[in-house]
Amino acid sequence: MLKTLSTVALLGTLALAALAAPPKVAPATAPVLKKEVAQRKGRVVVINFWATWCPPCRAEFPDMVATQKKLAAQGVDLLTISMDEMSDLKAVQAFLEKNGLTKGAFINKNGAEPDLGYFQWLEGRVPTSIGIPRTYVIDRKGKISARLIGGQSAEQFEEAIKKALAQK
Repeated sequence: MLKTLSTVALLGTLALAALAAPPKVAPATAPVLKKEVAQRKGRVVVINFWATWCPPCRAEFPDMVATQKKLAAQGVDLLTISMDEMSDLKAVQAFLEKNGLTKGAFINKNGAEPDLGYFQWLEGRVPTSIGIPRTYVIDRKGKISARLIGGQSAEQFEEAIKKALAQK
C-alpha cells in the first residue's frame, strides 16, 4: 500500500513538473507575425511589443493577460513580442510563466533592434519613435482597431478589445 502511494505521489510530482515547463517562446520577424495573425482570421488579435527591462511593460502585462483571458471565449487572442535579446530568453520565459501566459509568445529575432517590418505593416509606415509598450488590436476582418502606445490599464485594454469585438 505504501509503495502504491509513493508511486502515485511520484507520478503526481512528475505531472506537475511537466505542467511547470517554461512557456515556449519562438523567434519572430514581421513575416512570422503576419502569418500568426492570418491564422487567426475571424478572431480579434491583440499584439503587444514589450521587454523585461521596460517598467511600464512589466506593469501593464498582468492586466493585458487577464483581460485577454476574460474575453478569450468571445474570440480574443493575444500575441506578445518581447524586444529582449535572445540571450535573455530564460528571463522572458520566467516573466511569461509568472504572468500565466503559455502561448502566443515570441521574442524579436534581432533582440532590441526591432524588425521595422512590424511597424511598416501595422502602421503603414515606420514611426519616428518606436517606444514600448506598444499594443495593436486587430478586428475580426484583420483591420487595426486600436493602437495603444505606452502603459495601459485593464480598463483601457478591455475598452479597446470590446470596440474591436463590436465591429461588424
